[in-house]
Amino acid sequence: MVNIYDSANQLAKDLQQTQEYENLKKAIADVQNDQESADLFKKMDALQTKILTAQQSGQPLAEEDQKAYQELNETVQKNAKIIALLQSEQAIYKLINDLQKEITNPINDLYADLRK
Repeated sequence: MVNIYDSANQLAKDLQQTQEYENLKKAIADVQNDQESADLFKKMDALQTKILTAQQSGQPLAEEDQKAYQELNETVQKNAKIIALLQSEQAIYKLINDLQKEITNPINDLYADLRK
């Protein structure tokens, strides 16, 4: 019997060898090395966490948070380093999503006859 966790650990190591991972690593370093970009990222991250927490607890989003998010989003759209980070993040999550589909294909195949 195969140890599936060994395979998962190898997949994690392989992921670190991809161009998507290297691009994300560089984009993060670029943001960290630019104080303005780093501060902007921290603000964006904190506000997104606040919004997500409110949504998860079923609370309506405060109007001031909506306005702050819109203003922050406009500022973020003008920061090339953060845009590059977000694009790199999106690319690696696309890769991970593709991998997840491959991993779950055998499970979906098990249900194929049942779904007919």
